[in-house]
Amino acid sequence: MKKEKDIFSNSENKKERKALFIALFIFLISFSLSIFYFYLQIKKEKAELFNSQEVISLEKDIDQEKIFKSKGETIKKYPEVLNFLFFGDLMLDRHVKELIAEKGLNYIFEKLAGQENKFFQGVDLISANLEGAVTDKGAHYQPEMSYDFSFSSDLIKQLKDYNFNFFNLANNHFSDQGQRGVEETRKNLTNLGFNYSGCVDRQVGECSFQIVNLGNYKIALAGFSMVYGKFNQAEAEKIIQDLKQNNDLVIVNIHWGVEYTHYQNNLQKQIAHSFIEQGADMIIGHHPHVVQGMEIYQNKPIFYSLGNFVFDQYFSADTQEGLAVGISIFFNSEQELEYKIYLYPFKAVAGQDILMNEAETKYFLSEFIQWSDLDFNFQEQVLKAGISL
Repeated sequence: MKKEKDIFSNSENKKERKALFIALFIFLISFSLSIFYFYLQIKKEKAELFNSQEVISLEKDIDQEKIFKSKGETIKKYPEVLNFLFFGDLMLDRHVKELIAEKGLNYIFEKLAGQENKFFQGVDLISANLEGAVTDKGAHYQPEMSYDFSFSSDLIKQLKDYNFNFFNLANNHFSDQGQRGVEETRKNLTNLGFNYSGCVDRQVGECSFQIVNLGNYKIALAGFSMVYGKFNQAEAEKIIQDLKQNNDLVIVNIHWGVEYTHYQNNLQKQIAHSFIEQGADMIIGHHPHVVQGMEIYQNKPIFYSLGNFVFDQYFSADTQEGLAVGISIFFNSEQELEYKIYLYPFKAVAGQDILMNEAETKYFLSEFIQWSDLDFNFQEQVLKAGISL
């Protein structure tokens, strides 16, 4: 009997030890979870404190000149971010003019602009290729042409409501109203406070560029056109070289390419590469009336055609689609130019521009990649509608 009692006693001891071990294990797990929870809470409180107070303090006290020092010398390029928004062909005559007379200019832009005009807010420079002359009262002058565009100052003035402040004039329609129309365009845009650059088609000269001060930066904006023949490429390259030496940023608008084709040709690529090599920091193309592809060359963006922005070419879906390009730039501490590029595909429906929906954007950007010359990394970024350089 005694032996039998010992057996039961040992069995009970084992059960007690097992229960004690389980209780200790549960205690240790609970204690560890409690410590981890308090750690997360402290980390969260510190993050909230930093976000609500310390960042504001740093932004107030920031001294860009002190921060950007290199070997005792002050770097002149500041980390200030500049924002640009580029569109393709803008034409407000003919059937577009009729639509405006019936429904007003706001009808064209209101869906794209969104509530409180948000799409056009927070941008330092908003640009489009102006397809026609800005004459006194929108008058049409000699010579008579099959496609003849002219806009009144009062109409162009309304574009200020959408923060447009720069137009490329270098295109085949700038001279639609002859030399008188060219002179009135420059006079009227100047009086309205718009910046602009570009000579008539194939010409290169002092009218090819304008210098604009934005924040701490000097921005050179050049425009060239080659529809009815080539411009003097050597002279254009010399202009870009000189602009690069004396300015922080060189933006080139160029009117070129074959109409209604999505693929840029070898001549476009040759000129674009040459302009980048001479100092251009970005190239914005137009004229084909449809969107063409893009390329990154020497880490600089080239957009071969942004397509139509506002135009009455209602005969195809492709001519009623466009690409708006937002570009943010700044110089880092090594004085290297950094870009963030945003792609905004849109379409015109009954004369109104509207951003494509998610499915339409996905399909459009997949097509855009096919038209472009991009490596796999940039293709992946394009599908997300944003590119970092």
